[in-house]
Amino acid sequence: MGVDRITPDMVSVALEGQGYTVESVTRTLLGRVRIIASLGPIWREIVLDASSGQILRDYAIEFTPSDMPDPDPGDMPRGGDLVENPNELSLQN
Repeated sequence: MGVDRITPDMVSVALEGQGYTVESVTRTLLGRVRIIASLGPIWREIVLDASSGQILRDYAIEFTPSDMPDPDPGDMPRGGDLVENPNELSLQN
């Protein structure tokens, strides 16, 4: 019995379970799915191969309160500091 492949809905539900707000779910020119989510000053981008269900990229950027982004829909904001382990983020203030 094989493992079910990961779907964009599964990623969105997992992000929301971690406290993120899914900002956009879009397709790239190569047919991949790009999911952008935010959690306060932290913005996260996950790229998923829709045919295999493999996560190709998962990274997070943290912005300072004075440098909060206002990105266009579907775009990952640039700048900020790379977060080492986005899955281990705490929800502390």
